Amino acid sequence: MRESDLRNLFKRQAAIELPPAPFSIPAVRRMGRARLLRRRASALGSPVLAAAAVVAVVLAGPFAAGPRHSANTLGGQAAPRTFNPLAPYAAVTWYPYRPSVVSSLGWHTGLLLRASSRSPAKSTAVVLYAAGWCTLKSASLSCGSTPNGTSVEMTVSGQAPDVQGRMAYWARYAGGALAPLRPLSGTQMLAFQYARGGWAVVGSDGTPADVLRVAASLRYGQTSPLRFPFRLTGLPRAWSEVLSAGFTQAGPGAHVPTENVLLLGSPATRLGTAPHNTLTVLTGSQTIRSPQCQTKIVTQGQGSQVSKPTSCPSKVINGYRVYLNSPPVAGLQTLFSPDADGLYLKEQTTGPDAPLSPASVLANHLQLLGPDPANWITAPVSP
Repeated sequence: MRESDLRNLFKRQAAIELPPAPFSIPAVRRMGRARLLRRRASALGSPVLAAAAVVAVVLAGPFAAGPRHSANTLGGQAAPRTFNPLAPYAAVTWYPYRPSVVSSLGWHTGLLLRASSRSPAKSTAVVLYAAGWCTLKSASLSCGSTPNGTSVEMTVSGQAPDVQGRMAYWARYAGGALAPLRPLSGTQMLAFQYARGGWAVVGSDGTPADVLRVAASLRYGQTSPLRFPFRLTGLPRAWSEVLSAGFTQAGPGAHVPTENVLLLGSPATRLGTAPHNTLTVLTGSQTIRSPQCQTKIVTQGQGSQVSKPTSCPSKVINGYRVYLNSPPVAGLQTLFSPDADGLYLKEQTTGPDAPLSPASVLANHLQLLGPDPANWITAPVSP
């Protein structure tokens, strides 16, 4: 506002005839304080500074407005350099449908949040990346790492409405190693910086307005840790780092089995490089009737082919009937138990020189805690 405009404003205010007010000692005191403030402000030598002083008094009063930052935004903060896979950094609080299944899968450099419904068949996916893991060049947005399976390539098609006060872009899926986004490749997606240096990608079967609302519903800085129905102790250093962790569970009002998954590997492979040796532990809250043995293709009459299960070597470990993968696969070992004290269990090791077999892990390093979530823990790996 120009100085001349301020003078005119003060003149108009002075010309307004106020109604008479009853005499009040507190009112007199307030008037005296206001006059004192005006005298001090005029001593500054500028009507502009005087106006600023009056504005400051108004803002300090009982009707002063609070901070304008929404509770779900990060303001000018920078995105984290890394995430904790055991405690999802963000959560989606609105979907354009009632999901029957929700899931989360976190890495040190990214977080995938998914939801789907069965009737009608709908899907939503949100991916957040830690600071420094996305690059926007011209009309192309590249995020994540191909070796560890978190890469996404997006083609930017134009500017979208701001999301939580930050610039956003419409985009299309153009490829990458993060497979859950592929089914949404034909839908309108949204890319935006949720904080300085950190990007988010949102895709959904819904309308563009739905995609915007999903993005606006994101809440950041979550600290609620995941809970696991097992404990791993005394593992070799090659498997001492949590590379990825996640869960799958029922949406509101739905009833589906809960699953938990943990991927372990060398600390040297935590950021962006392909793990050399890994150990995966997956548990489910619903047991199965028979082992999921590998199958082989059998050719029958007239050239038709059918798949038949192969025999599964089995043994008892710690009282659990377990089955080993058959036939053996080079660099891959699998163990599963259809019912381990009320849990479905699957272990898998990869790599040419894995330090232990899945059977050894179950026998010496893995403790199952049962299907009751009250007994589950937030720190599934300890020395």
